[in-house]
Amino acid sequence: MNVLLIYPEFPDTFWSFKHALNFVRKRASSPPLGLLTVAAMLPADWSLRLVDANVTRLTEVDLAWADYAFVSGMAVQRESARQIIAPL
Repeated sequence: MNVLLIYPEFPDTFWSFKHALNFVRKRASSPPLGLLTVAAMLPADWSLRLVDANVTRLTEVDLAWADYAFVSGMAVQRESARQIIAPL
């Protein structure tokens, strides 16, 4: 079973730290801990792939690979989550 774990992008606001991250040479302010916790609970023989939309783009290749796609985020990420889910 191939499971794609997708973390939506934060909007460009003061709280996203998007511009401040350049100063500390980081691409994201925090890891997607909720998805990583879910990943740890899935069967060990399943193949998992994480796409953090704050760091990398979600591609058609990623979606074609997946049997299931899990999306998780916070309310502030809802617009990005809707954009990700819409073509699914």
